[in-house]
Amino acid sequence: MNDKISCLTKIKTLYPEMTDSEKSIADFILDHPEEIYSLKIGNLARETGVSLPTVFRFTRTLGYEGFKDFKVNLVKDMAVGLNISIEDMDGDSLENLTRNIFEIVEKNLKETRSLIDYDSLDRAIKGIINAKRLIFFAVSSSLSVAFDSYSKFLRAGFDCLYDSDTYTQRIRSTQCRKGDVVIGISFSGESIEVVECLKNARENGAMAICITTFMKSTITKFADIKLFTAPVQSYYQKIDLPSKMSLTAILDVLYLNAVLHDRKKALKYISKSEEELNKFNKIIKNSKLI
Repeated sequence: MNDKISCLTKIKTLYPEMTDSEKSIADFILDHPEEIYSLKIGNLARETGVSLPTVFRFTRTLGYEGFKDFKVNLVKDMAVGLNISIEDMDGDSLENLTRNIFEIVEKNLKETRSLIDYDSLDRAIKGIINAKRLIFFAVSSSLSVAFDSYSKFLRAGFDCLYDSDTYTQRIRSTQCRKGDVVIGISFSGESIEVVECLKNARENGAMAICITTFMKSTITKFADIKLFTAPVQSYYQKIDLPSKMSLTAILDVLYLNAVLHDRKKALKYISKSEEELNKFNKIIKNSKLI
């Protein structure tokens, strides 16, 4: 795992794959990160009701040499403000609520940046640049994220496809072929529709890219390239605000780098798209429809 990823981000990212005992340790650390440095391994084991070897294996799973190494790195992360939990939402104060939303989104974007594997990112960009077709698969709240990216690539002259209907996506996935690049977007990595579409597309020769949160989720098993966003543990995870922003940021990185590869060509298509949309708006404005 990337050494630059903060301790708490590693825990949240790997949480779904943990055993019940490991989740007990993870929950305590996520709820009381400021208390960990003063605890000995035996204290943490008693607080969480697990054995000493379980705590040791937990820290090794996260990529640390042991409990002491984990504590040192956790304190370093907290010192630079990467893991301060923002849970005190004051619903009666517009200023506080607004500030909290921005702080949560900013924190999630920083953690997502720490998760970036630049070799994987580079491969994804090159794949998109050379793709015959770019196809998006997504469901639920990820649909709006997929459509936003699809419309940007489309205006820049890329041959890309997007369907909001899951049945059409399934059919589309069976018709993918070598030279296609497909992007599967799933926050949980367990959306069966997106997982199956990525699986079908890859089996038919397409390059499969997944953008998800959890590193060991099902969708990663069927992706040639895996890109990750940071998980969120807060009230706002219920409405997916921070995660959608991070998904959009990753897709924008792919888009801008692909466009800059042939800036002149992209600008030509973007200009033509804008001209056509302006022409259409004038037709609508001058018609009897409004």
